[in-house]
Amino acid sequence: MQSQLQIAFSMNSKIIFCIFLLIFFNAVSGKELKASESNDTNRNTTDSISKPKHTENPDILTPYHLNVIKFNPTPMMLFDELRNITFSYERLIKKNKSVSLQLGYLVVPQVLNDTLFNSFLLNKDTRHGINLAVDYRIYPFSRNRRPAPDGLYYGAYLSFLGTSSECRGHLINAPEEDNILLNARMNMINLGFELGYQFIFSKKFSIDLLMFGPSLSGYWGNLDLTGNLNSELGNKVDEELAAKLKERFPALGYLFTDEDATFSTSKIVVSSWFRYSVQLGYHF
Repeated sequence: MQSQLQIAFSMNSKIIFCIFLLIFFNAVSGKELKASESNDTNRNTTDSISKPKHTENPDILTPYHLNVIKFNPTPMMLFDELRNITFSYERLIKKNKSVSLQLGYLVVPQVLNDTLFNSFLLNKDTRHGINLAVDYRIYPFSRNRRPAPDGLYYGAYLSFLGTSSECRGHLINAPEEDNILLNARMNMINLGFELGYQFIFSKKFSIDLLMFGPSLSGYWGNLDLTGNLNSELGNKVDEELAAKLKERFPALGYLFTDEDATFSTSKIVVSSWFRYSVQLGYHF
């Protein structure tokens, strides 16, 4: 467990280091890019949504476009599951403020072993789920050199994660038709603060790096066991599922503490975990 935490910490450090390198590069090259964009404006290009001659606030740059549609591969990489396809849409509602909606499929890997407690075997499972998020972002014009949605941003988000897993098996030394059905459902609602940085390239393409997202989280999980199982074995499965989730995903450790190490529970907790996300988009 300690080695997994060390690996996770090392990965987090590398990701943060790379992000700050990108921000530094953007800051160094910002003057040249801004000068180039100013020349483009003087040539009366139609790449912006309005002419920048009569702006309400000269400090707020006029955006090139209003919309960004993005593909988020992070759930695929995080859970090693190609079915976790996620898209989002960001819309500028003011020159330095935007709202976004994210929707995606979410499948969490099976964490239980095929054989549990030398008592029964799991031989078939089906999994599905959903992830949904709404973000409100502010791009501080006093810091960013280029118009929103390019640059540093902060804001608030509300997200929902829901997963369901159904496993079938049978008791060892029992007829295979004597089936056992394990149905696990886990849901989370997060309300929090976010900090990130988005790059706009060639006024068309974007890379959105969400770096930080502490939240107030509500969790509830439920485990249903159907079949010829006694209550003691059912409690063991409940505790084993929580322990395996905590082992596979250390970031969920705050949900399953030593005092409450069961999957079937509900609670509200304050989370300080990093809400990493990398999204690739098209700005139009």
